[in-house]
Amino acid sequence: MLPSLLTERLTLRALRLGDLSALVAACRDPEIVRWCVSIPLGYTEQDALDFISYSHDAALAEAEFIWAIDASGVFAGVVSLFDVSRSSAEVGFWLAPDSRGQGFMAEALGAVTGFALDPLGLGLDRLVWTALQGNSSSEKVARKVGFEGFRTLPEGTPGRPGFDGVALMQTARQAELTRQRWAEVSFPG
Repeated sequence: MLPSLLTERLTLRALRLGDLSALVAACRDPEIVRWCVSIPLGYTEQDALDFISYSHDAALAEAEFIWAIDASGVFAGVVSLFDVSRSSAEVGFWLAPDSRGQGFMAEALGAVTGFALDPLGLGLDRLVWTALQGNSSSEKVARKVGFEGFRTLPEGTPGRPGFDGVALMQTARQAELTRQRWAEVSFPG
C-alpha cells in the first residue's frame, strides 16, 4: 500500500485517473523524454493508463513506490523508489514543465527519502540516485537532499534502443544517501 506523504506545500499520493491528461502532457515534454529513457516515445493515454495501473500493482507488491506530486490540486510530477530490496532502493523523479523552478522536487524527494530511510517507514539503509550524465537539474536536486559520492559510471547505462532495437549505452552519474548521512543532513548539529 502506498502511503500519502505531506510536506509544507505538497501532497505525495498515488497516481489516479484524474492525472491522465496531465501525465500524458508531461511525458511528451522534450526534457522529460530526453532524460527519462524509460518513458516511451510518443507517450499515449494507454501508456498513462498502463503506468497508473502498474503503479498501484507495484505498490501492493512493495516492489516499487510511485507517488504523484500534487501541488495544491495540480499534478506536478512523479517521484519513485524502485529496485527496492530489504536494505536499499533507487530514486527516480521528474517534474512537469510548469512546476519546475519552485523547489518542488527537492521537497518531494526529501519526503520520500525520509519515508524510505526511517525505521518506521521502509527502514532502508541506503538510497541510490542515477541519471544520465548532463542532467544537471537532477544532480542538483540529489545534492540538495544530501546524496554524496557523486561519480561517473565507467560502464554507462542503457539508453533508448537504437534502430536495431539494442539499447545504446550512455554515460551516467551516480550517488548515494545512507540512513546515517540522512540523519546528519536532516538534523545537523
